Amino acid sequence: MASPFALFAQPKVKLTKSIPSVRSVIEQVARDFYQNFNNIKGDTLSITGSAIEFTSKVAPVGALSTSITKYVNPDSYSWQSTLFKSEEYEAAVAKYKEYYRQINGATLTFYDKTSYKLSGYYDVPDENRAFASSILELNGTNHDLQLFKVEVAFTYTMPEWFVKIMVYEKVADKDVRPTERQ
Repeated sequence: MASPFALFAQPKVKLTKSIPSVRSVIEQVARDFYQNFNNIKGDTLSITGSAIEFTSKVAPVGALSTSITKYVNPDSYSWQSTLFKSEEYEAAVAKYKEYYRQINGATLTFYDKTSYKLSGYYDVPDENRAFASSILELNGTNHDLQLFKVEVAFTYTMPEWFVKIMVYEKVADKDVRPTERQ
């Protein structure tokens, strides 16, 4: 007869610490994109001849830094967040892949209540190059949103690997650096 106080062996379950989701933050940022991030723009951090940097009122949990930049020429805005840094390559690769998985396939709804699915190819990191960049775009045919991009970036700046997410409008190179025709 078994005692009611007997202890039974239970298999141990290894709990892996998952990273907080950035999907809801990207959704908030997208909703304010065409208002030049006015609803999430905070205090001015710095002003140069080519850009003004602001704090962001919206940031992913645990982000190392998050800001909004207004570029003077061409007139455009970007939102960026540094989410992770480590000297350990494998740890940084795991975070990069996880953040990509969180936002690839997300449905973003904009201020006008239109919704689009976000998707893009995963750029596989390689320790022999100092960066990888997975750029996600919206499906659909809305001409106004063709330039909208969300980028998950994996970069190396000695001695650390960084993982960042950026939301921006990809301005055509010809508009950034117009050339004179002769």
